Amino acid sequence: MKELFKKYLGLVGFVTFMACAIIVALDEFILKTSPNGNLIMIGFLIMITAQTIQGILNEKYFTKYSEKVKNGIIVFIITITIGVFYLSIKP
Repeated sequence: MKELFKKYLGLVGFVTFMACAIIVALDEFILKTSPNGNLIMIGFLIMITAQTIQGILNEKYFTKYSEKVKNGIIVFIITITIGVFYLSIKP
């Protein structure tokens, strides 16, 4: 599973961002409803998180640290992402 994340996590983040961008574009230009700018921010946040975690797993970042420290950093990044996600969807 870790090897799968090493290869494709950045792609999953990019596809998520593009899906959010397409939904916002359809909403604004075709359906003519009020655009939701938070959705594109959420997609961008997910993309950044996924690519950062992929970089950590592929040892582009934090190369001198142990696996335990890297796992702690990944958990911290996911926690911050969930917190920002919650704050962005809150009315």
